[in-house]
Amino acid sequence: MDFTIRKPTHLLALLGLLLSLFLFVIAPVLSLFYPSQIPSVYTTSMTPLQKEFLQIFLLFFQLFFVFLGMIFVPILWYKLVNHLTLREVFARINLRLSHIDQAVLWGIIALITAFALTITIGLLYTFATGVNTEKLSNIPDLQKLFSIPALYLLVIIQPFCEEFFFRGFLLEKITKISNVPIAIVSTALLFGLSHLSYTYAYTAYVAVVLGLIFGLVVVKTKNLFSSVFAHTILNITSLTLYFFGKSFGM
Repeated sequence: MDFTIRKPTHLLALLGLLLSLFLFVIAPVLSLFYPSQIPSVYTTSMTPLQKEFLQIFLLFFQLFFVFLGMIFVPILWYKLVNHLTLREVFARINLRLSHIDQAVLWGIIALITAFALTITIGLLYTFATGVNTEKLSNIPDLQKLFSIPALYLLVIIQPFCEEFFFRGFLLEKITKISNVPIAIVSTALLFGLSHLSYTYAYTAYVAVVLGLIFGLVVVKTKNLFSSVFAHTILNITSLTLYFFGKSFGM
């Protein structure tokens, strides 16, 4: 194992990883004990230009911390602990353009499977609890902060960062110290916990299932782009269907 507690650079990499795990996994779990609604940051006294500037700042702030914690921190670990070049980092996490057609094909299969299972879980959850899963969506909360174009930008960029972290870095590291099945299940559970920030257990259940699907397809194709493709298109489609439904009063 490359990591050693005696090296300051390794400790720096470990600190970065722990902060990322706290921000994206532990903090969402803690949010269950302190649930709160996202307040609207826009006031009636703001001019359209002020609202636009604030929205751009919030979007940049959100994407900056996602990039910092999910992409920069893993690369920092690979650089300081494993001493890899950027090309070697991409190879280690299976981020490659070779056989991209096969990756997209399996990404489509993963996407169809994800849609089918998401719908099934939603129906079962509604039947078991009597709560319509549409009421558990986090999109209304996000709309308090972002416009529709900003939301689309968010769901296009963030999936890449999440896949880089969960199905790239963590999947590779956990596989090294255990085996592939444990790594797939572990990263799926961590991915599910990260979605508890929406304070709805339903979103975590769905995220765990999606994490399993994405993990399996990455292992199958040995290409991270398969899960990136499936995750991104799933988010875009889900957001579009939500707005389409709302436009018809559904």
